Amino acid sequence: MRRGYTRQAYIELVNTIHEIVPNVSLTSDFIAGFCGETEEDHSQSLELIERVGYSFCFCFPYSMREKTFAYHHLTDDVPIEVKKRRHEELSMISRNKSLEFNQKQIGSIQIVLVEGPSRRSPTQVFGRNDYNTKVIFDQDVTQIPTTKNQDSSRISFKPGDYVVVEVCKYFYSIIF
Repeated sequence: MRRGYTRQAYIELVNTIHEIVPNVSLTSDFIAGFCGETEEDHSQSLELIERVGYSFCFCFPYSMREKTFAYHHLTDDVPIEVKKRRHEELSMISRNKSLEFNQKQIGSIQIVLVEGPSRRSPTQVFGRNDYNTKVIFDQDVTQIPTTKNQDSSRISFKPGDYVVVEVCKYFYSIIF
């Protein structure tokens, strides 16, 4: 796909990033069944997802796009059934790595930028953390008094608010 770097250079860069920022969130896009992709190429993609431990991957089966180099110069020679299988395999390993990453977030304190009401429940809102992971939490919370003369009160969050939350549960692309 005309990358300007080698696989080894990419892995070395990822290793350096992990050394500097141990809990870094890395994401990537993967296309299954690009022109000329072999089973060995596909296996290397699966191994890369496993090795890097992306927090999230966008996986797609390849399809020709008219305004691309591949459309004009390459042959779409990977059968659709193979593309679908490879896409499923990429998606499965990606979901597993996302689950592993999000599991490590349990108990952590994170800052979340509120985006709006949750579709899951009218009593919850959602936002995104520093990893761009969707975080869902209760809309109203009780503020703990910070002085003897202060009463406890309810706080409601609105889009644009920053909220500090503790991660209690997770799914492959959402934490609670």
